Amino acid sequence: MSGAVHDVGMPRPSRPRSVALARDALATAVREALSVVSPVSCAGCHGPDVGLCDDCRRRLVPEAVRVDLPDGLPVFAGLVYAFEARGVVLAFKNGGRVRLAEVLAPALAAALESCARHGSHEAASAVDGGTGDRSLLVVPVPPSRRGRRRRGYDPVDLLLRRLGLVVGTRLLVPTARAGGGQKGRDRQQRLRGREGSLRATRDLGGSRVVLVDDVVTTGGTLQEARRALTARGAVVVGAACLAATPLRSGSGRP
Repeated sequence: MSGAVHDVGMPRPSRPRSVALARDALATAVREALSVVSPVSCAGCHGPDVGLCDDCRRRLVPEAVRVDLPDGLPVFAGLVYAFEARGVVLAFKNGGRVRLAEVLAPALAAALESCARHGSHEAASAVDGGTGDRSLLVVPVPPSRRGRRRRGYDPVDLLLRRLGLVVGTRLLVPTARAGGGQKGRDRQQRLRGREGSLRATRDLGGSRVVLVDDVVTTGGTLQEARRALTARGAVVVGAACLAATPLRSGSGRP
């Protein structure tokens, strides 16, 4: 029958394009509906209707920097804690937006890699013939008890888990005299407030340690962590942090 070929040569509607348009329209409608109930904004630039925009995502590409604390501890950070990156880190750390661990974890991984290279170099220099145990023990700096209660989670722990580094027994814990928040304090006040605030839970007998924290500002927390671990026999070769403040990150790249 001629009717069997009546549509030959006629343009057919593109099913994939139609489906894609319908899907986009549905996604837009759902996003708009959700924004009324629970408004969403970009964690970095606060643009509307998206959890993290493409521009801010690109600004989270790791760019490792190195800072040296007054006590000589080398610290490696994957991001500079400023502008959009600062907003994303704050949203993850204090805003309950735990899914941002996925996009922030590569920055911590870059810092860990730089710190591990530094630690391996130091080990090779210290051992005759380059032999011996060069393994590094990853020790996260614990949040304060108040901070943990307020957030309901540990940001550093989430990042390490995202990287497949599950920490078992805690080697550092807050002491009973751990001070309150550090916000608003100057450097000396922060350092004094951290003294004696951490303790190691067991003897570490010469273990080579990499400290891990979220943001380094004055470095007081890392210095206290180093003191606590060194007191129990550890050798702290460096620290890896998610981000470092601009003033602290001015000493160059690893």
